[in-house]
Amino acid sequence: MEKKLVDIFTKHGELLADNARSFIRKSISYKPVVKFKDDGSPVTNYDKELELILRNSIQNKYPEHGILGEELEAKNPNAEFTWLIDPIDGTLAFLTGIPVFTTLISLLHNGSPIIGIIEAPMTKDRWIGRKNQKTIHNAQLVKTSNCRVMSEAIMSTSSPDYYQAENINILRNLQSLTKQTVYGGSSTAYAQIAGGRIDFGIDANFDIHDFLPLVPIIEGAGGQLTDWQGKTLSQQSGTENMLATANSYLHDEILEKINK
Repeated sequence: MEKKLVDIFTKHGELLADNARSFIRKSISYKPVVKFKDDGSPVTNYDKELELILRNSIQNKYPEHGILGEELEAKNPNAEFTWLIDPIDGTLAFLTGIPVFTTLISLLHNGSPIIGIIEAPMTKDRWIGRKNQKTIHNAQLVKTSNCRVMSEAIMSTSSPDYYQAENINILRNLQSLTKQTVYGGSSTAYAQIAGGRIDFGIDANFDIHDFLPLVPIIEGAGGQLTDWQGKTLSQQSGTENMLATANSYLHDEILEKINK
C-alpha cells in the first residue's frame, strides 16, 4: 500500500472525524431517543443520524468503497477498501454525560485495518494510526510505555459486566497480578495505552467496530493488539476477547496467563 494513497485516505478520515466532533458537540445538549438492542446495549437516534452523515460523505467521495457501520446495513462489504464506523462508541457514557465516548473510524484494505482514528469530541482529542507509520495524538507523536513487568503495570478494562462466567476469573487473576486497574474508559483507555499512560488493556465480547480502529493506533505507537490467543484481528473476526499491550514482553506474558 503506497504511503501517498494512505495519506489521501487519512485526510478524508479526518474530515469524517471533524464532522463527528461537530455533530456530537451540538447534540449533547439535547435529550436523545433511546432504544435497546438485543444484547441490552443502548442506541440513540444520534448514533444513526451521525452514521448516516459519515456514510454519505464516504459515498460521495469514494462510491466504490465499502462501508461497515455499527447501526446501519453494510454496503459492499467485500470491496478492496472498506470503511468501518462506530458513530458513538460508549453510548452509555454519552447518555450520562461522561465525556469518554468517541467516534471510531477505520479503513480496511482487503479486510485488514490500515487506518484507525479515535475522535474524542468533548475533549477535542484525536488519535490517528496508519499501518507502518507512527501514531499521532493531536499532531504529536506518541509511544507506548516501557513497562515489562506485570506487577508494575496499570491495566484497563471497560467493565466486568461485559465478561461471562467462563472468563471473569481471567480478569480477576490478571487484576491480582498487576499494580492497578482502571475502569470505564472504553476506546479512550486504549488511546492511553498508545500514549504510554496505561500499560495494557483487556476486554471481552467486543466486535470489529470496537477493536479494528484501535489496531493501527496501538501498533503505530509500539504496542500489540490481538485476540486472547494472540491471533491477528481483521474484518473476518467475529465477537472477540481482545488484549492490547505496550510491548511484546507484556503481551507474551499476559497471553500465557490467560491461556494457562
